[in-house]
Amino acid sequence: MLSNDVNQKSLIQRIEQVVTILMEERPLFKEDLDYSDMVNHLAQGFQENLPLEEFNTMSEAELKENCSFIMATKILSKIGQELTPEQMAIFDEAIKRK
Repeated sequence: MLSNDVNQKSLIQRIEQVVTILMEERPLFKEDLDYSDMVNHLAQGFQENLPLEEFNTMSEAELKENCSFIMATKILSKIGQELTPEQMAIFDEAIKRK
């Protein structure tokens, strides 16, 4: 049990460091995402989808890239919520053309 607590704290600390860096480097992340919610979301996602050994051997650059992708996707999902049906149709059409 103690080992699991230590592993979870280590995982969260690594994610906190990366999220802090990403929010400093990309102001949009800081403006549109809640730090605590994002850390919790990322921690839960990594715990559910990646063996701890694999997470622990992931380089900082790889972790940063994965977190950045997830954070960007989270922002993109917010954009869709704010569009009217007409705007969403225009957006969908524009995506299909590219």
